[in-house]
Amino acid sequence: MPDARPIPPTDPDARLWSRDTLDPAPLRYTLTAAALDEIDTALRFARENGLTVDTIEQEDFRLPSFARDVAELRARLDKGAGFVVIGGIPEGRYDEAESEIVAWALCNYLGQIIRQGIGQDRRFFTVSDKGMPGGDPTRIGASPKRSPKHSDNGCLEPRSPGYLALYCVRSAAEGGESTLISARTIHDTVARERPDLLPLLFETYHFRAPQAHVWPSKGPTVQMPILEVKGGELRVHYARVMVEPGMEMAGTPLSATQREALDLLDDVLDRPELNHRFTLQPGEMLVLNNLVLLHGREAFAAGSGGRTLKRFWMWRRHIGPGTDPAALDMEEFA
Repeated sequence: MPDARPIPPTDPDARLWSRDTLDPAPLRYTLTAAALDEIDTALRFARENGLTVDTIEQEDFRLPSFARDVAELRARLDKGAGFVVIGGIPEGRYDEAESEIVAWALCNYLGQIIRQGIGQDRRFFTVSDKGMPGGDPTRIGASPKRSPKHSDNGCLEPRSPGYLALYCVRSAAEGGESTLISARTIHDTVARERPDLLPLLFETYHFRAPQAHVWPSKGPTVQMPILEVKGGELRVHYARVMVEPGMEMAGTPLSATQREALDLLDDVLDRPELNHRFTLQPGEMLVLNNLVLLHGREAFAAGSGGRTLKRFWMWRRHIGPGTDPAALDMEEFA
């Protein structure tokens, strides 16, 4: 059975947080007036040249005022609490198409934006009530249902996205609050309460891959642990809605002890005192470290205010091999 201890000393204590211990100052970042002027100038250039979110490139959207703060923002994601809300865009300043471009541009400075689908969702995914009450249970983002804590595993790609961003175009009239919990908090809570179950979270599980986000030739599941220590980080990969059916599909249904461990995990994830809970406002963007946090969303009324978020997945350019093809192959295949 995999060793669940020790957590490496490089895993910062800043990750061991609860609702009441978070330092509020680093959790928010406000775009400067200079950065907003640069956004307006870049958008004007895009309009004059017929560029869209699908055709715009890095050289078309330069934000030097924001660039000066990117290293510090990455540090908050990589070594701090693991998330930040970027604000400062006045509500209604940009329409939905312009908001997609602005969100893409900000994310492009933080990491390498990656595809979320094969034939669609290549730069982002629109999270909204699409009237999908049934169908693929892994596509909760297309419904107003409560979304239990999970990580976005990016099953289409061999590497999970390092960062996840959600840009709010419209908020719900009621409900739809975001919730976050840290992997380090999860780990230490389970270790304290049921150390006998902790090693089971380091085992490898089959995850049912989302139907729209996986190569047809790769089969219905991907394998990964729920907790792992990699690259000096305590990482988490989880979605109960993917694990339980994935194990069934693989012909290895959860054992009684595994089920007990996941039931305890779900209980820990729902404890209000361990979560940070907030509501994104229009023009705000949540950016989180998808490898070290789990995120969720409370339910909202169908059609409630037309709640619409734009979701971006990113690989980190500045840690490990980044996106250099030679360095990636050397890391994976050497």
